[in-house]
Amino acid sequence: MPTSSAGDARATKKRSKVPFTILIVEDNPTDIELMLHALEEADLKPLGGEFEMEVRANAEGALQLLGERSVDLVLTDMMLPGMSGLDLVSRIQTIDPNLPVLVVSRMNTVSQAVEAMRRGAFDYVLKPVNAEDLGMRLHRAIRISEILRRHAVYEQHDRQEYEANSLVGVSPAFEQVVRGIREAAQARSTVLITGETGTGKGLIARAIHQQSPEQHRPFQVIDCTTVPEGMMESELFGHVRGAFTGAISDKPGLIELANGGTVFFDEIGELPLLLQAKLLRVLEENEVRPVGGTRVRRVDMRFIAATNRDLEARVREGSFRKDLYYRLAVVQIPVPPLRERREDIPVIARHLLGKLGREVGKSRCHFDEGALAVLKSYAWPGNGRELRNVVERAVMLSVTDTITAQDLRGLFPAGEAEPAGARDPSLVSLPYMEAKERAIEQFTKAYLQAQLAQHGDVITKAAESSGIPRQHFSLLMKRFLGSDVAEDE
Repeated sequence: MPTSSAGDARATKKRSKVPFTILIVEDNPTDIELMLHALEEADLKPLGGEFEMEVRANAEGALQLLGERSVDLVLTDMMLPGMSGLDLVSRIQTIDPNLPVLVVSRMNTVSQAVEAMRRGAFDYVLKPVNAEDLGMRLHRAIRISEILRRHAVYEQHDRQEYEANSLVGVSPAFEQVVRGIREAAQARSTVLITGETGTGKGLIARAIHQQSPEQHRPFQVIDCTTVPEGMMESELFGHVRGAFTGAISDKPGLIELANGGTVFFDEIGELPLLLQAKLLRVLEENEVRPVGGTRVRRVDMRFIAATNRDLEARVREGSFRKDLYYRLAVVQIPVPPLRERREDIPVIARHLLGKLGREVGKSRCHFDEGALAVLKSYAWPGNGRELRNVVERAVMLSVTDTITAQDLRGLFPAGEAEPAGARDPSLVSLPYMEAKERAIEQFTKAYLQAQLAQHGDVITKAAESSGIPRQHFSLLMKRFLGSDVAEDE
């Protein structure tokens, strides 16, 4: 659950023990005096700390105060000049749903109380207010609010920690991605993330947002593959009333809704050419024009795009605008597939196993070396998404704490749980002898890696298991893995 900056300010305020602030929204001076007296009479000392009162005569003034500083509780009259107390409750709910609001009214009607609760009010208090009754209601409101806020903070922390930790790895390629995230987060430049399906481009985009100064602002995801083409312009840029049949009111677009935050265009390569031109205008001019509108609306946000397509090739084909490509690719973060960073596979697999195991009450589940060797040798055409799927199924199906190679082999497509490279489709484009030589090279490299992983990188044991003399095994390692061989410990 995302929390607003006002909510964060309130949490900070409580930790620093500054006065607990109650906002009274009332336009009748006599009622204001009565409410202040009732609050003074109410026994609120058990809550600790000092209290501060703020008074505003209308909802507009209250909203302005909420935009400028944090408060801890709101008491509002039902009948106010201008915006009503009920409408104020609705607006406060959009600002901070954990801020308790007590509605005060002289009308003792069930329908009014029900409507106030439906809009998000915590309680309904009748005038003239009774100090003892008000104190009891305040105590309950503040206790429940504290529980909800604490839960919201923990939930946000857990979500951010999981997403950050989901980006795990030890390979130089992974470290390069991490550096790219760190550098992109500190700038407002547009970012283009490229990589195959399932490589975690969405996680990287969110990590950039969460590490940026705009982390508490909106993060709007726009999947260019899921919005129908006929509706995409309206969804992106909004529309005005009467722009087309069914446009009964003005509607802001997804881009405008993220104003001040981050817009993430997933699979930007699928965006139609006509909309590419309009998106370029947004990037260049920082403004959007709703469908059917004559006026532009200013926007200020960070743009991140991701694609599994070769955009340079699409530019040459004429299906993607060259000027938009260069505008998007100010900062580029290429994400290599798993098969090109195999040393990350055991790290990611163990991370996923730990998380998924805890979720289903199997926190002691672990992979043995044979299982890790199978995971490391598989080609992973679906990348991280496929790896998660396999790990999740392995956890669900496990009957012991140890997941073995045999447990995993049945989870792969028939005949595909074999060393990577053995089924490389690119080989068919080569002459027979060259394809054969490359296939042998790929197989040997994958086989050596799998044997080493299975035996904890102990060369002697790996050589014995493979039936290859140790000296010859070491020569193969030097040739195909490109590493000098160290003595076994």
